[in-house]
Amino acid sequence: MKKQITHIRDIDEIEKHLKEAQTGVLCISLSNDKLMQVACNFVYLDKNIYVYLDSTEENFEHIKYGSAGIFTISRNEKIHPKNKEFTYKFSFNTINGEIRELDDAKLQEQVYELYRIKYSSSINADDYKIAENLKPIILDTIEIKSLVEEGI
Repeated sequence: MKKQITHIRDIDEIEKHLKEAQTGVLCISLSNDKLMQVACNFVYLDKNIYVYLDSTEENFEHIKYGSAGIFTISRNEKIHPKNKEFTYKFSFNTINGEIRELDDAKLQEQVYELYRIKYSSSINADDYKIAENLKPIILDTIEIKSLVEEGI
């Protein structure tokens, strides 16, 4: 078995992948010393990740704001049939940061509109609504890592 791992350092390429991705997994520390992992939609804005979490979910009240969080997206890329060297190619982007409540009203409106454009662009802005139980959360980025794994 052959495997090659390449670290991506070009922020423009990393951001392109983050903007194209539809979903990721957010891992959050909870105040009851547990971790919560949530597969979720997201928007990437100003080097930060924004998600909506369900406030009626059992663990929502235990979210430890100000603690570390990790957001990961992955992608399985097609290998050109003429490439005999590798049979698979995976890309991984990981964002490490700090979990915060999104309390800036202007930024909340911007994230709300970005969600509408990304996930429901066919819906008129006046008709678009996000359920009241969904609360905006920010992963305030400290570090972005990206790598590509190719192998047989």
